[in-house]
Amino acid sequence: MAEEIRIPKLGLTMTDAVLSGWMVSAGEEVSADQVVCALETDKVSFEVPAPCTGWLHPVIAAGIRVEVGEVVGYVAADEAELDDLKTRFAVADTGAVEAGAAAASTEDDTDAAPAAAPADSPVSPSPAADVKPPPVVKKQTGDRIIASPAARKRCGQIGIKLDDIPGTGPGGRIVLADVEKFAAADSVRRSTARYEFESAVRESDLLTARETIPIRGIRKIIARNMKLSQTSQAQLTLQTEASARDIRALRKVFNARRADDAPRVSYNAIIIKAAAQALRLYPLINASVDGHKIKIWNQVHIGVAMDFGQGLIVPKVRHADTLSIPALSEALGDLAMRAGKKQLLPDELASGTFTITNLGAWDIDHFSPIVNFPESAILGVGRMVEKPWIRDGAVVADWRISLSLTFDHRIIDGALAARFLKAIKDRIEETRLML
Repeated sequence: MAEEIRIPKLGLTMTDAVLSGWMVSAGEEVSADQVVCALETDKVSFEVPAPCTGWLHPVIAAGIRVEVGEVVGYVAADEAELDDLKTRFAVADTGAVEAGAAAASTEDDTDAAPAAAPADSPVSPSPAADVKPPPVVKKQTGDRIIASPAARKRCGQIGIKLDDIPGTGPGGRIVLADVEKFAAADSVRRSTARYEFESAVRESDLLTARETIPIRGIRKIIARNMKLSQTSQAQLTLQTEASARDIRALRKVFNARRADDAPRVSYNAIIIKAAAQALRLYPLINASVDGHKIKIWNQVHIGVAMDFGQGLIVPKVRHADTLSIPALSEALGDLAMRAGKKQLLPDELASGTFTITNLGAWDIDHFSPIVNFPESAILGVGRMVEKPWIRDGAVVADWRISLSLTFDHRIIDGALAARFLKAIKDRIEETRLML
């Protein structure tokens, strides 16, 4: 009996994904656990193996958004069963790709996160974008709906009503191909109705575009979230500067005790520790607005903004307040390694309570970060630089680091935000407070 290939649920937050590509063409023989297709959801890509040995029969084309649990294909036990599947379910055009290349092939228009195309290469349109929603023929009350058994079965599988589908068979009969076409168009229709950009410029004889790049995937997610952050919150940024002498010394002590081949403790891990402790001191910062209510979270899940050239992602360090600095560094290193390979799970990008973004590597001193919606505050960290500083009446050379806190002024008062930022500064300047 044919085995179904279903979309797995990877984590509590996953509800759907984009079928970014098939690694095997329709009708080809596959072995158990062989990767047959790739999925993407919220900047994370993962692969789906074959449930058994047999012959592949895909029913959903690449580029389509599918829900968790939805059947995207079958593996037939033998060629006779494959022929039966071909009769019952229309085969999808797989456009089979090499393993590892599927992540770059998806061009879904919303929450999926395809790998970004190189800046000097044009972005090709998605196959899904060519799917046009068929006109829905409104049937009169009492009309009998004529449909093939295969079409009725498929509608039941994917939760589509027969009376919404126009039939192209004899006498308006709904056939399986009608169901698959309507389902594909409906998926595109639902995917593209979430966020649109306003156009403020038009090409003319005076202004022509060298290249046109569709805003989609990761870039569209970032734009949507930043728009929500700026339009739904009253944001204000406070800035200060701290001496970095102590954190430099502390990092040196940690790394001196580690094996030569062990990963180094990072400055980000020390800053996460300082922020996590400050969040425990001032829990209202560790909160979100939910309608007319403020929810102060029990957990401290700190996100760290990362960019590997394919768009910004913010993986979360869970329970950061309970971890030591070396443990925080190891957790952060693991997240960064898997983020670079696009191997993070959806849950690792969701449900944060506070975010840190560090632009020091790019020689940025001060900046005003935008709150990572729906959180209520974000800490921006600038570069660490040695410069003259007055201490005890004398000019000395001191390592300085800049800190910027943007917060939602609707629920966080300026004085509270200032005390919170000072608590972070105190721990950076006096690291014994964190030990």
